[in-house]
Amino acid sequence: MQRLYFLLVFCFSLSLWAQEQKDDDLKIGVLLSGGGARGLAHIGVLKEIEKAGIKIDYIAGTSMGAVIGGLYASGYSADQIEEIVLAFDLNDLITDNFPRRSKSFYEKEAAERYVLTIPFDKFKFQFPSSISKGVNLYDEFVQKLAHVQSVTDFSQLPTPFFCMATDIETGESVLLENGFLPLALNASSALPTLFDPIEIDGKLYVDGGVTNNYPIDELKAKGVDYVIGVDVQSTLSDRSKLISAANILLQINQISITNDIERKRIKTDLYIQPALNDYSIISFSEAKNIIDAGKITAKTFAPILKTLAASQNAKATPRKHIPAATEIALSSIDFMGDSKYGRNYLNGKLRLKTPEVYTYEKIQDGINNIAATKNFRQFRYTFEKDTEDFYKMTLNLEDQPFDTTIGVGIHYDDLYKSAALINISQKQMLFQNDLASFDFILGDNLRYKFNYYIDKGFYWSIGVESEFNQFSADLDKKASLIESQDGLDFQSSRFFISDLSNRFFVETLFREEFVFRLGVEHKKILMRSSTAFNSSEPYHYLDDSHYYSAYGVLKLDTRDDLHYPTSGVFFRGDFNLSFDSSSNRFEENHKVFSIAKAMMGYTVSIGERYSFSLTASGGFTIDSPARKSFNFMLGGYGNQFINNIQPFLGYLPLHTNSNSYLKSSFLVDYKIGKSQHLKLTANIATTGNNVFQSDEWRTIQHTGYALGYGIDSFLGPLELTYSFSPEIEKGIWYINLGWWF
Repeated sequence: MQRLYFLLVFCFSLSLWAQEQKDDDLKIGVLLSGGGARGLAHIGVLKEIEKAGIKIDYIAGTSMGAVIGGLYASGYSADQIEEIVLAFDLNDLITDNFPRRSKSFYEKEAAERYVLTIPFDKFKFQFPSSISKGVNLYDEFVQKLAHVQSVTDFSQLPTPFFCMATDIETGESVLLENGFLPLALNASSALPTLFDPIEIDGKLYVDGGVTNNYPIDELKAKGVDYVIGVDVQSTLSDRSKLISAANILLQINQISITNDIERKRIKTDLYIQPALNDYSIISFSEAKNIIDAGKITAKTFAPILKTLAASQNAKATPRKHIPAATEIALSSIDFMGDSKYGRNYLNGKLRLKTPEVYTYEKIQDGINNIAATKNFRQFRYTFEKDTEDFYKMTLNLEDQPFDTTIGVGIHYDDLYKSAALINISQKQMLFQNDLASFDFILGDNLRYKFNYYIDKGFYWSIGVESEFNQFSADLDKKASLIESQDGLDFQSSRFFISDLSNRFFVETLFREEFVFRLGVEHKKILMRSSTAFNSSEPYHYLDDSHYYSAYGVLKLDTRDDLHYPTSGVFFRGDFNLSFDSSSNRFEENHKVFSIAKAMMGYTVSIGERYSFSLTASGGFTIDSPARKSFNFMLGGYGNQFINNIQPFLGYLPLHTNSNSYLKSSFLVDYKIGKSQHLKLTANIATTGNNVFQSDEWRTIQHTGYALGYGIDSFLGPLELTYSFSPEIEKGIWYINLGWWF
């Protein structure tokens, strides 16, 4: 009864006041506070304000309130904002998980080798300034606000608007009401430690809620007569929740915010505080419930809202549905900021040529290509009206303050056994666009890989590589390598292989997705087996020679994930023209030979749980030496084998040995939850000498089937696989823990 009495008195008083103001319209301002995921309740409140018919004359916001307020000010209805929000995985938006296609082949390899990469500068580890740079979120701001991207004065938006940010250097609260709207929203919502500060006109800004989470004085200064304030910030916690240092620090920060809101609350004409005790600032997965909570609370103020609408001379007009922007015409691209990276490199990564019309998706792909390099601490792009139909795009870049990183990785599998990787990478060691990287692998098989690369993007890039790889494998008497050693009697044998490779190459991109490489290579290969029963020698050598070759490689990889893809195409074709040096161990003289091989795969998903992958590969050698090291050897599980060794489920490594082969495999991946996978695989193959020169390739000689369980973890894939082949007649277990290297 008391609440009803209050509403009646309020409505009557407002009616009398409105009559006194009959010659002047009642100007209503809406204030939306910050509060992280709790700020999604603003959408529900705006729904009720719209339903009441209120015309909003000014809208202001901070942090998430700025994001919702900015979208509303641009012309979206509350219902459409809800559609936009619910269509996204907001947890993905606030991370820097760039699509795999945005990374170069080297960046893909690095991302799928190292568990952790830490900046290292002046003999000290430098920890990141934030969890995310917010590139994905900013891309969405740009596309969703494309219909107002030429509006630089926010008071000229369909609903006048401003938002608050904090100057991180001076600690001052700053009102943003001019410029590029997506950039202003980005600055207002740049929560410290979660996002990097945002640079605008030479100043660094963070979340406006740090200094002014409820800018009522600034809103009243815009000439509004009546303020509807929506407060979604967290309340103070009781002692039962103050059991960690993090919670205590949050409480200390919340004290000043709470005291500030108490002072400002009395200045608010209509104060709405949705019931959000069950939600935190990171409860983005509860978006729908939070929106509904805002709507439910706002409904209790429906009589007041309707009275306010009736007191206005100018009435609100229904908001039209704003279609999604798809493309933009670019007249030019400018790079601003203090960056050591050359324009050719940046253009090569961006992959945009002007003047041209591009989709926003294409522009975002280019931005992701730059972001995925991790060369830049600050990078944002803006559009400025150039001509009637074209816009000028400007990228503001700031280099990372460090050029050195330390990376680590761990791994176990049945062939290489246990391994720990330590990487050191140095950018801009000799040239602007270069990168030197050295992997040192400790464990049961010592290995290393050195790479020096000068990245020229679309132009011809230059690289030097050196790597050493080795492993041992136990073969049974049915293996081809044992059967092919005439005159020697093996029951079983342990084979050892080492490969030292040095390469110089040039490569270029074409058609944006393909990489073409030409190079020269030197190899030193050692391949030997343990002694046979009827041999007096400690080892039997199958190869101990130097090889020199010219080679070419064509690569394409659009898979969204290396180990658990749900879509994409993979292709790699290799051709080597080689000759071997004479060796004291072998009577065979110099011989010129060639190797051709190719692998291709296609992955498609059906529904959210199932993905299907079909892979085919084949290869042959021409005039190969009698030594076995360049033959095609099938068997085992993995993806980091050397030379012409290929995995084949159902067999142990190196089981088959021939100068040509043809293989196909089919995989069904069923996703369990968010990170678990159940995989069913079948593979078939034909091997032999010159299988492509006869009908032998039509005959299936080898078959294998496997059932595996895997977890996609931050360490990489953790997998256990059971395989069986009718030819082997016994099951084989494969274990893989962590990224392959």
